[in-house]
Amino acid sequence: MKKIVRQQNYLRELINSQENKLITKQTLRCVIRAVLEPLLDNPESGVVLHRIIHKTGLSGLLKRLEFSEIESYDFTDESENLRERVWADTEFICVMSHRFVSIILWDDRVENKNYVRYYSIFNSKLQDEALDIINRNSVIDIKQYQEKFRPDRRDNILLNSSIRRLTENMDEATKDAVLGFAEFQVQPKGYTPEVREIVHEVKNQLSICDLYSEIIKKYCAKNNINDETILNGVNCISRAIKMANNSLLSLKAEQTKELKECDLKDIINTVSDLTKIYFECKNIDYTIESKANLKIAADEESFISVIINLVKNAVEAFGIEEEDKENNKNGKYVKVKAEKRGEFAVVRVINNAGKIKEPERIFEKGYTTKNYGSGLGLYICKRTIEEQLGQLKLEHNGDDYTEFIIKMGLTNG
Repeated sequence: MKKIVRQQNYLRELINSQENKLITKQTLRCVIRAVLEPLLDNPESGVVLHRIIHKTGLSGLLKRLEFSEIESYDFTDESENLRERVWADTEFICVMSHRFVSIILWDDRVENKNYVRYYSIFNSKLQDEALDIINRNSVIDIKQYQEKFRPDRRDNILLNSSIRRLTENMDEATKDAVLGFAEFQVQPKGYTPEVREIVHEVKNQLSICDLYSEIIKKYCAKNNINDETILNGVNCISRAIKMANNSLLSLKAEQTKELKECDLKDIINTVSDLTKIYFECKNIDYTIESKANLKIAADEESFISVIINLVKNAVEAFGIEEEDKENNKNGKYVKVKAEKRGEFAVVRVINNAGKIKEPERIFEKGYTTKNYGSGLGLYICKRTIEEQLGQLKLEHNGDDYTEFIIKMGLTNG
């Protein structure tokens, strides 16, 4: 029987050998963008090798790579390109072209979870050291790319030293910016406009634009064009951009909500189109019901934005998980229902993701249960509905299901 000898994690040893200063994960993301975006912006012959486990802040960039014509190989543990799973938390990106070769390795096994230890090489003959390590554990023959992409055979010590110094300076600037923002936040009330709230609203709508645009690109790339799908996607992008622009207008002046008679069924149909994207590759059943012919007085765009926010929160409440290959939803659901209750119209957003902790605090400004949340979403939603003479509240909070309701006055009795 052949004896299998597990490889050592030589990538981590290489990182330790360079003895660079620790940098923040935010700085690392900037460096990754700096080496990958030139190839994405000007596609040419090249290859990208990457092992990126923690994709926070890089998902959009990796999607661009996925839908581009650039050859790329994933070396995460779930891929088929690895011989053995020996690299643990060590990650890397190698960008190789005729113009430049950039290699960055990093490992977040440090005491402070916001920092990483890294190794970097740019246009140097030392690039072979890292590539040889990757090649030994790769099903793909990387040697062919090492021979093909050699923009500079010299060891450019000055270039690499300068870039590492620039990275460290950028890291220091990031820390200064964070401290500056913290000081900015504690200024007396009224000293600054509510800029963070506007940013939150814009991000919600632009995320829809981004996701739909990627779907369109994917359809075109496969040359399997479905006119109805593309038309719907483009319409949703246009609507989302309009909503984002309306939010940005409030940066210029304080605006009150303009209430007009709106058809609730039309609003719910629009919400349906705009929120379906949140359920792509998720094992969550999504149903929308709006049977009654109800008219309400509302600012249509901001009212739609509130429901979108509630649906997005409902999806995120289930957490992040991989797609179930057998498409078994395991009973998970999100429901949006519009109905009449007495002299009021009620929109219900329901999910069975579990009980909300500290329900009495969810509408507080700055309170969040998410790792990367701003604590502004539900605060803005509640204020927006109250400005339209309506009511937003948590109607039910239990292990069986969670339900938010929006209560609005009817204009047609």
